[in-house]
Parts: sequence; C-alpha cells; structure tokens
Amino acid sequence: MYNKSTIKQNKSDMLIIFFRAIILFTILLIVMRLMGKRQLGEMEPFELVITLVLSELACIPMSDRNIPLSYGIVAILSMLVIHQVILILSKNSNVQKLISGKAVVVYDKKGINLYALKQMNMQVADLLQALRTTGHFSFEEILYGVMETNGQLTVVPKRDFEQRQQTLPVPIILDGKWDEEDIERNKVDKKVIEDFVRKCGYRIKDVAMLTLDQENRIVVQFMRGELFCKTIQGGKLIHEH
Repeated sequence: MYNKSTIKQNKSDMLIIFFRAIILFTILLIVMRLMGKRQLGEMEPFELVITLVLSELACIPMSDRNIPLSYGIVAILSMLVIHQVILILSKNSNVQKLISGKAVVVYDKKGINLYALKQMNMQVADLLQALRTTGHFSFEEILYGVMETNGQLTVVPKRDFEQRQQTLPVPIILDGKWDEEDIERNKVDKKVIEDFVRKCGYRIKDVAMLTLDQENRIVVQFMRGELFCKTIQGGKLIHEH
C-alpha cells in the first residue's frame, strides 16, 4: 500500500517531468526552426544524423530526474552549433562532397546507370519506386534522372511523355529475377518474355529491368546494353482487372 507521502512524492515527480518535457520541447522547437525548414523535409545525411541525436538528447533528461536539465539543454544547443559549423564548412565544394556526397546521374539517354546504382547500394526496383514518386511510371517518359544527395530523384521529362505512356507498366524482371507476384497478378505468359529475351541474345539473368504494359509494349535494359522499347505483336499479355 502506498502512504500519502509516497503518493505526494509521485505526483511531485510527475509534475517535474511534465515541466521538463515542456521546457525541452520548446528548446527543441526553437532549434529545429533555427536549422531551417529543410530540416523538416528533405534532409541531407548530416541533418538526419543531427535529428536522430537530438531526439535521444531530449528523451534522456526529460524522463530521468537524476540528470540535470541544464545538461540536456547544453547538449541540444551544441547540436545547433555543430549544424551551423557544418553549413559554413559546406560552402567549400570539396567539404560539401565529403559531408553530403554529390548528386549522381542514374538515368540518361543510354538508359539506367547500373554502375552508379551499385555504388549507391541501390537496386533497379528502388529506382523504379523513386521514379514513381516523381509522377512518372516508365523510363520512356524521362530524358534524365538525377539522384540528389538527400535521396530524392529529380527528373527531366520528355515533352510528349503523356502520349507515350497511356497504360501502367508492370515490372516483369528486375535485376535478373522474375517478379513472380506481378506476373501472377497480371497473368503474364513467361514463355513469351523468355522468347523475347532469347531473340535479343540474352538470358533472363542478364536482364537489368523489363517492364510490360497493356499494349504489349516492353521497356528493357540488359546488364550490358542500353535501354530500348519494343512492342510484341499478338494477343494481350496483360489484361485489365
């Protein structure tokens, strides 16, 4: 059973934690605002690290009364100083590349830059996902694609891309492997695709990416070669659901 003094002490501790949380939240909010609006959205690698560290620095003194509140405040303000110092140093292009890396062209007129993807530990599926976030669903629709240092893909679209792609392309082969889930969902005849790849002089494991739409239009790039498009004649390989 708790006595009255214990209950009173617990209420006092909870009230102290409550006010510590308000103080730290206010300081964090001010620091985040001083870091700039980009801190809330498109973060550079060092900004993401600072954000993660800030969350830990705020949580510990917020809940542990044994740690002086001033320690947490000093640590949070130190992160602000580090952020500002890095921004100043980043004005030098060499330092900027060292801290944040550099933008990489991952797609051009020759197709997907597979070497660049490998250097960034990315797969073709990751690039396709990034492409869709830009509002485009096929590489036919763009001229260039650049992976920014904050991890977002920037594209230069073709002027007539809306006329080029009228149906949603489905990934059939990515990084030399069948996408069994999409093949089953769209009832794609794998033999037709295998025959197409074989006629091109390659094997399935040599295919970096192959997509297919409802008009039987294939967009393909082999591990060694440029991206190209071709329409397979015959019955529809993909049917609307």
